[in-house]
Amino acid sequence: MGTEGKDLTLTTSWDDGHPLDLRIAELLTKHGLPGTFYIPLQNSRPTMSASAIRELSGCFEIGAHTVHHAVLTALSLDHARSEIAESKAKLEDITGKPCLVFCFPKGRFRNVHVEMVRDAGFIGARTVELMSLDQPRAQHTIAMMPTTVQAYPLSTLAYYRNALKRFRYSALRNILRHQPGADWTATTLALLDRARETGGGFHLWGHSWEIDEAGQWQVLDHALAAMANARRAATCLTNSELCLNGQ
Repeated sequence: MGTEGKDLTLTTSWDDGHPLDLRIAELLTKHGLPGTFYIPLQNSRPTMSASAIRELSGCFEIGAHTVHHAVLTALSLDHARSEIAESKAKLEDITGKPCLVFCFPKGRFRNVHVEMVRDAGFIGARTVELMSLDQPRAQHTIAMMPTTVQAYPLSTLAYYRNALKRFRYSALRNILRHQPGADWTATTLALLDRARETGGGFHLWGHSWEIDEAGQWQVLDHALAAMANARRAATCLTNSELCLNGQ
């Protein structure tokens, strides 16, 4: 599932199921981009109603994010298994569509949780690995999706910590080359240019509530416009389509 030639894929994903996800959906529609929304049924923050989830699923992909936005590594194995499997079943009941992809709350998981995701019937899982232009990697027959940029003004140190924690040397090279930081749109533009040259996958992700709190809506609009411009030389995919691409 690695990068081949100069083929470029573009995808976006959005976590936590906040009602402001509908504003994300409007921007994606404006720019003609796909999006996968990872939605828990309950959370400490507001979540979309079942009717709003159903409406969103008419134009965008819905992925699972556990039932209660539960950090899997803090749960017993039985509890974690239930959170994963029930989130898929509940979302499929709401949307009437297959739920094919999963996202780990707060990006925390172990190998056993990847196996649970596979056993629940998902084909892929999204991580919070940053600064990657890699296509999904197979793990326990699940397509594990890294990401490129988070739609949030992170510090350069946060990017380094993210790469070092996962021993991703390609991400470290991208950090050294592009020096990401609070201006995440500059990083988006630089890595889009890089991806056009080398091929691979560009994956933007974020949280609508976090974008709102940080006053990043105009910045996000600019980043999505850049992705829309790049799509002329790329294939735009949902997260599940990304996982199936090239198989």
